[in-house]
Amino acid sequence: MTKSVLLAAGIFACVLGVEMLLVDSAVVVPIDGSGPARTMTAPDWAPWTLLSIGAATILHFGNLHLKPSGRRSAAERSAISERNKTAALAAAPPSG
Repeated sequence: MTKSVLLAAGIFACVLGVEMLLVDSAVVVPIDGSGPARTMTAPDWAPWTLLSIGAATILHFGNLHLKPSGRRSAAERSAISERNKTAALAAAPPSG
C-alpha cells in the first residue's frame, strides 16, 4: 500500500507541476457567489519544484523493494528445515 500511495503522490505532483507550467493564473469564484473572485498565480519556482519532487518520487517508487512473503532469512530457513526433518522422522514408519 505504501508503494501505491508514493506512486499516486508522485504522479499528482508531476501533473500539478505541468498544469502550473501551462496555466499562468486561475480565477477562483466562491460557489455561492457572495464573495469577490480571487486571482491565484503560482510563484515561478513552484512548477519546477513540483515536477522534480514528483519525478524523484516516481523514480524512488521504481526502486522500492518490499520483502516478498516467500523470502526468508537464513535463520528462518534453517529452523524450518530442522522442523521438517523432525516431522519426517516422527512420521516415518519404524524400520526393523
